[in-house]
Amino acid sequence: MIIPISYPLNSLSPLYPGTPPITIAQVKSLKKGDDAATSMISFSSHAGTHVDSPLHFCGNGRSIRDLFQTMNIFYPTYCLDIPKTGDNPIQSRDIHNIIAKKSDAQALLIRTGSCYQRTKQPDQYAVIHPWVHAEVADYLRKMCPDLRLMGIDTISISVPSHRNEGHQSHRAFLCDDRPILLLEDADLSFTPLTQGISTLYVIPYLIEVTDGIPVVGLMEINH
Repeated sequence: MIIPISYPLNSLSPLYPGTPPITIAQVKSLKKGDDAATSMISFSSHAGTHVDSPLHFCGNGRSIRDLFQTMNIFYPTYCLDIPKTGDNPIQSRDIHNIIAKKSDAQALLIRTGSCYQRTKQPDQYAVIHPWVHAEVADYLRKMCPDLRLMGIDTISISVPSHRNEGHQSHRAFLCDDRPILLLEDADLSFTPLTQGISTLYVIPYLIEVTDGIPVVGLMEINH
């Protein structure tokens, strides 16, 4: 079974505060007598379901094109249920009891439950949500030596009410000799995602040198 975990980009997509809006404008139109219909699409490198590369927060960091292929496969991938509400942080103690048998993970996805609010309360989803404490990065490097990516069902691992701490967290994951890429704004609402081992496929737009990029994410449930 293959489950999409990325949201479509559209003009109503919730965005982290300060992110430029997504725009889709028609350039040519059959109705206006043009030979073909074409559009101009504009979006941030951190709009919708996207991956952050080290270049996002690290001066000498690598870009998406440096680290990603046309198709990127992460196996094994585990989705962890870590219920959180409001702007409360995720810390290593929240993960400790469920990570022991997942030390071989190449990718970990964290479901806080925020994904269930994205459609119902998009404005709140963008500004009030759980975030990830910086100490989690080194904890995961220790517990999961092969970890290459961490994903979450919030719009970012940073929240506006704790912006400085969020910046520290991004640097902790990305600015290291062993960077852990960040998959943000992932749709983890499908219940069976947490019930076994999966394979994660991440397909990015490869556009020159970028600090992040929207992606298509697919989970193949292997149990």
